[in-house]
Amino acid sequence: MTHSDYNHMFRCPRCGAVGAIYVLKIGGDKIVIKQRCPKHGGRSFKVPLMHMNQFSHLIRDSVFRCYKCGQEAVATFEKKSGPYSLIKCTCPTHGKQTVQKIWKSVYDEISKKEIVEPKPEEPELKEPEPAEEEPVESELEEPEPTPSEKTKICPMCKSPLRGIEKFCGTCGTEIED
Repeated sequence: MTHSDYNHMFRCPRCGAVGAIYVLKIGGDKIVIKQRCPKHGGRSFKVPLMHMNQFSHLIRDSVFRCYKCGQEAVATFEKKSGPYSLIKCTCPTHGKQTVQKIWKSVYDEISKKEIVEPKPEEPELKEPEPAEEEPVESELEEPEPTPSEKTKICPMCKSPLRGIEKFCGTCGTEIED
């Protein structure tokens, strides 16, 4: 699955709202998620465990939500019980909520470190092949001025010019063509 498929999967299929995860457990090679949309109620779905790094930010976002309104909430209570972490999040509007059962190893991962949303997959860019070696600056030859350019002088300081300068090398005056 792609990154955008997981974004879609963690939203309510009817309204697109992000609901609160109230049960998250690992069963074999799948993560079983029970999530509640504030408008449309509960639902259950599975995602592959081996791709967890692609959607762990979505789990984190859904765990720390109010069960009633879907607003962001803060975990204020945690208790370890068997393979689960039992947590309660506090909503700024509704206060403490019901107990959420989150698989302990997943909860430890999403609560202890900053999770960065993965970037969408992009095709690998091949490194450009090295170009031919460019000559060192001292090896570069300056263009030869034409005979009419050899007689130019700076209008300000009267220093001789090669005729190809835009500014005088002595006083810095801009040279008009």
